[in-house]
Amino acid sequence: MIKIRLLDTYIANEFWQPLLFGIGIVTGVWFGADQLKAIFNLVMRSGVPWNMAFTIIGLHLPEIIVVTIPIGVLLGTLLVFNRLSGDSEIIALRTSGISFYRIMVAPLLFGLATSFVSFGINEVIVPVANRTSKKLEFLALYKSEMPGGQANFTYMERGKDLTLNRVFYIGYYNESQLRNVIILDFTRDKLVQIICAATGMWSRGEWVLNKGRTYVLSGDSDITRIMRFDNLTLPGIKNAQKALDNSTVSPKEMNMLELSRHVDILKDSNAVTNDLLVRLYQKISQPLACLIVALAGAPLGLLARRSRSNIGLIYSAMVVFLYYVLQSSSGALGEAGRISPMLAAWMPNIVIGILGTIILYFRGK
Repeated sequence: MIKIRLLDTYIANEFWQPLLFGIGIVTGVWFGADQLKAIFNLVMRSGVPWNMAFTIIGLHLPEIIVVTIPIGVLLGTLLVFNRLSGDSEIIALRTSGISFYRIMVAPLLFGLATSFVSFGINEVIVPVANRTSKKLEFLALYKSEMPGGQANFTYMERGKDLTLNRVFYIGYYNESQLRNVIILDFTRDKLVQIICAATGMWSRGEWVLNKGRTYVLSGDSDITRIMRFDNLTLPGIKNAQKALDNSTVSPKEMNMLELSRHVDILKDSNAVTNDLLVRLYQKISQPLACLIVALAGAPLGLLARRSRSNIGLIYSAMVVFLYYVLQSSSGALGEAGRISPMLAAWMPNIVIGILGTIILYFRGK
């Protein structure tokens, strides 16, 4: 454990005001550019009261803050070390025998602390806020409580070789009751039959479908036979039922434990998608971005000189731009399967971390 000395306390206390300033400015710009239009749409087009509209949009603030915290950390470390350099305090510390790497302990601890804060907000506050916002928006638009259950559920069951076996579609599900069930059977490497049922029920590990039809298809996809049934029992659909039970909350509204459980259920039938894996790995990589940008921001702050006081801010803007470009591009590549989902989630941190380490190495000489 690193012992926090007077030097670390002094530098760490300098960070909080620039951090809050940076988060406030960037969040305000982000909120104003992205959310004000949504507020006016709710009020003008849907007739939602102003106070309700601001409450609904305000519940999205925690999600935005999680994204802007790394920018605040970068600006905080940049401004603090810019001031320490401008007041010659860094030179005084270096001439006193304190190495540059020892000075970097404070910003690294600061980055670690903000990483924990970001992780806590993303895990505890964001899922609850998103769920509440969704319920309030439904209440404001339709003047009624959001119904329970799950609507428009789709599940693809794959074999070990990732070939598609069956596709399940449920129009509505609540308390073991199924409605508007459609099942596409691809067990012979092509669509061989379609099962449709108006209602159904989950009972004793099986689906019992009622009042439906089975359409049998030939090799050229023509319907060759139609069979009606009053009751049809489908065994072997436990994985589909687990996914259905776990999908009442969208992945955006899940914390890391819930999302991990959801991914494990989908993995049992090889039905997990790349976008879910990227989102799961980002649950760790995004909060740790605070630590990475603190590593890069401190030496960037020392690049400014009194005659060129804006160079550090320019470099900082470049780092922010690079980080979010990498986050967007790598996320898209990961979701498309061009790169592994784990690499897609961690690539921005890896690139910025390497950049910060190089700058730190040359500044420490």
